[in-house]
Amino acid sequence: MIIEHLPVGMLHTNCYIVKDEASGALAVVDPGAQTEKIARKIEEMGGKLELILLTHGHFDHILAAPALQRQTGAKLWIHRGDEFFLEPEMAEKRGYIREEYVRPHVDGYLEDGGVIRLGETELTVYNTPGHSRGSCVFVSEDVMFSGDTLFHECCGRCDLEGGSMDDMMQSLRRIAELPGNYRVLPGHDIPSTLDYERRNNPYMLEAVRG
Repeated sequence: MIIEHLPVGMLHTNCYIVKDEASGALAVVDPGAQTEKIARKIEEMGGKLELILLTHGHFDHILAAPALQRQTGAKLWIHRGDEFFLEPEMAEKRGYIREEYVRPHVDGYLEDGGVIRLGETELTVYNTPGHSRGSCVFVSEDVMFSGDTLFHECCGRCDLEGGSMDDMMQSLRRIAELPGNYRVLPGHDIPSTLDYERRNNPYMLEAVRG
């Protein structure tokens, strides 16, 4: 599995492009803006974009999804709990949109415990509500795409629609209790590791204490 990172948009969302080395198939995680920038990186990596995976539905993680879907025919997956965020009236935030947005077509729904296959690469889905009801984390090999659930020494805000600090604490506890260590690739800010967050993240420490 090859992973390329692109910061996109005015909120510096972390977009990730994943390539299955065996098949050459590509997936993009959270294409938040700047379609042309993402498309150029996809072309550089080679292969075909097969999947668009959304860790959640907030506008800064989805704005380039419709154009990429139209250009490539990639299948878009999101959790049902966040599908309503795809509506234009929810996605369009004044001052942030720099390209046309239309509601993308949903091809599949992420479910807790489900497995998304990209060639020979498998990504396990964990529904981690807190930042939003449909927030999800994807785990593959030694990598965790944590969206806006888990950040370096922090977690996603819980005061937006569908957010809940109680849910966030349960989700952080669940992540902390996963076996092993992972490279944590978050939706914003810098990468980390799960072991580091277990030791140093005040929100995760509070969640584990219960």
